[in-house]
Amino acid sequence: MYKRVCIMAAFLFITEMQGRAQRHEQLWLDYQLDYPFANVFLFEVSATYSTVLTQEFKWRSLSVSPTFEYALSTRIDLTAEVPIGYTLQKEGSNSFEISPLLGARFYITQNKRIDTRILLRYQQRYFRELEKDDWDISNRTRIKAEAFICINQRNLFTDNLWYGIVDYEEFIVLDEQVDERYANRRRGRIGLGYRLNYKHRFELIYTRQSSRNEIEGAFISNDNVIQLRYKMYLNPSKPVQTDP
Repeated sequence: MYKRVCIMAAFLFITEMQGRAQRHEQLWLDYQLDYPFANVFLFEVSATYSTVLTQEFKWRSLSVSPTFEYALSTRIDLTAEVPIGYTLQKEGSNSFEISPLLGARFYITQNKRIDTRILLRYQQRYFRELEKDDWDISNRTRIKAEAFICINQRNLFTDNLWYGIVDYEEFIVLDEQVDERYANRRRGRIGLGYRLNYKHRFELIYTRQSSRNEIEGAFISNDNVIQLRYKMYLNPSKPVQTDP
């Protein structure tokens, strides 16, 4: 049932047509480095270059996101992340943003052919247009349901694995608005991933993203995003040595 609901929500969102909203095509390129250690900790750094392909609204953005995760139990991970981004826009409106997040990931199914999860996060956003002297500060909650579907293997921990990606996320602003990058959003994704081995993984993802300035307002922007991601994992676990 969870799988069906997740896939249906993502499908309906991706195929949604909103005639009044602007439509943009974007390209995101990601490099992600992961270092698990002590069997319960994970340190991750993601670097992303993103740009809009529509010349009329051209912008380019670079961001770095260090993340720390702690496996509280087999079913719950605690997460802390500090994305830092710089955006260069065509008309000289450049911006800088720091957006720390705290959250928890809840595993619904694990080590199955279909791996399902819920991710809840609280985000504090500090946003500044470089031509101005003041900062815009806002809060938002992010709620995400995701499913990873193993295609040719039993679970996500096997090599030479093809897997599908389906998820849906809501961004909900709690107080002030940050109009520059649109604080209120919803995002649905569908993609294909390949795990060559423990160290190397590759993903191709299509994202449909809608944005609005106010919680009760209409969506004013729809983005079609193609995302290419390369993941590198370090420090594979070693078998425990026992005395004869």
